[in-house]
Amino acid sequence: MDKEALLIMKSIQSFMESKFIPIATRISNIRWIQAISRGTMSLMGVIVVGAIFSLLGSVNIPVYQTFLKNTGINTLLSFIPAVTINAIALYMVFLIAYQAARIFGHKEASVNIGIIALVAFLVLIPLKIEQPKGALQASNIMNLNYIGSQGAFTAIITAMIVTSIYIWIINRNWTIKMPEGVPPQVSNAFIDIIPAFIVLLIFSLIRWGFSLTSYVSATDFIYKILQTPIQTLTGSLPAFLILIIIAQLLWFFGIHGSFTILPILMPIWIGYIGQNMAAYKAGQAIPHMFNIEMYNMLCIGGAGGTLGFVIVMLIFAKSVQYKKMARLVILPGLFNINEPLIFGLPIILNPILFLPFVFTPIIILLLGYVLMKTGIVGVPIGLFLPSSTPIVFSGILQGSWSYAIWQVVATFISCLTYYPFFKILDKKAVQEEITNSGVVKNGGLINDDKR
Repeated sequence: MDKEALLIMKSIQSFMESKFIPIATRISNIRWIQAISRGTMSLMGVIVVGAIFSLLGSVNIPVYQTFLKNTGINTLLSFIPAVTINAIALYMVFLIAYQAARIFGHKEASVNIGIIALVAFLVLIPLKIEQPKGALQASNIMNLNYIGSQGAFTAIITAMIVTSIYIWIINRNWTIKMPEGVPPQVSNAFIDIIPAFIVLLIFSLIRWGFSLTSYVSATDFIYKILQTPIQTLTGSLPAFLILIIIAQLLWFFGIHGSFTILPILMPIWIGYIGQNMAAYKAGQAIPHMFNIEMYNMLCIGGAGGTLGFVIVMLIFAKSVQYKKMARLVILPGLFNINEPLIFGLPIILNPILFLPFVFTPIIILLLGYVLMKTGIVGVPIGLFLPSSTPIVFSGILQGSWSYAIWQVVATFISCLTYYPFFKILDKKAVQEEITNSGVVKNGGLINDDKR
């Protein structure tokens, strides 16, 4: 690279290290962000299992659907999604409160805090009293939308408030203390009585207060005032582009970009799942395009879309260094793991790879956006699959063969964008190997022991 380009890279590096990276580091170290991140990531198994059952019942093939209906299997397949994906907020509120308790130094009370948070969350949900004709007594009916993706933000806020109140009370020793000699499991049970009473009283008052407003419930208020506007804001192409650029810049300068922005986006993406799955099952357009799978689409092979880079290295490397590196990173790359490449090659702070690493995901995003908007490629549902799920397989699980094919095309695009920059690296490596291992004579390499 010429001196002018190096000066530009140094100025960018100086800005990132002095201004940008410290802010990103502080954000990622916020304990509430960590609790939300760990709590939502713990939902992976529940979401994946629910998604599999939902997809099995939603394959839009007339003969298959007729078979499911006639055999009653469609009813069987609907059981699991109803208590997994459609009840996701229930698990969120418990797991976030559980993780927050551990992070804030109350590991011994983490389960209890999670349970109290779950009860407080349920207190906020209004019950409708109905008495069907001929029934002996009225029944309390809960709107299940409140415990699904619509209640995601309420679950987060409830977990944070309950954990904070519980810890505040415990730190002041406002607990019922049992005499010495009482078994620990008994005395520990009494410790929760006062915190639970205060928490549930507060949440009962909150529910009563909102029942007097036009919003009817706290969940409806949060969904309309907070969750929906945030989902709309982050669900736009410009906002998504900015987030991707931030993540890639952080990665390039040695900060885990995904760990920085994903905790912020996870709750929003979880809120998309219910609506996207309902639209998919009804054969309608997916309403929320910019979901977690759109992010994963840009990380084929890992951050920076480096699977194409690895393939190029494996096929075209002439230097011993990059031939060995390619054999080392190809298998992890197929499972979207590229830390050995980012930190081992390295990609970080490598001026030659700055452009392809930052802009390959952007190119794939813009092309994918156009193809999805024109209907050529199906929009992924946005299910929370393990990030190590290989391409094509993950595309099928996201509900679209066309999207699975697009993942292959995106990998080819990655090959094209990285190829010229890798050739520069490889040529430089070959020259260094020639210099270090022998002398050049008549265009060939002669080792010292053969001279």
